[in-house]
Amino acid sequence: MISRNLSNVLFSIILFLQGRNGRAFLFSHAMNITLGPKEDRHLLSGLHTVADIYCADCHQVLGWKYERAYEVSQKYKEGKFILEKAKIVKEDW
Repeated sequence: MISRNLSNVLFSIILFLQGRNGRAFLFSHAMNITLGPKEDRHLLSGLHTVADIYCADCHQVLGWKYERAYEVSQKYKEGKFILEKAKIVKEDW
């Protein structure tokens, strides 16, 4: 279960996107997370270098950080964070 401290993770939502498990949010900043190793991953929007992000409290994967976008049209994502709605929102809390 994800802790209530996760509410401190979020700053500014930039866009709503598609994540691995449905709807996701693109953020410019995130807190209370740890980063996994960088890896190249083929996503719906093309090839990117990403690092999974984990909740610093419960260690669950929450999404990923875009480290590098190989396509010019995707460069705006570099340095930003994808947090999956299913991982950060708890219904009927």
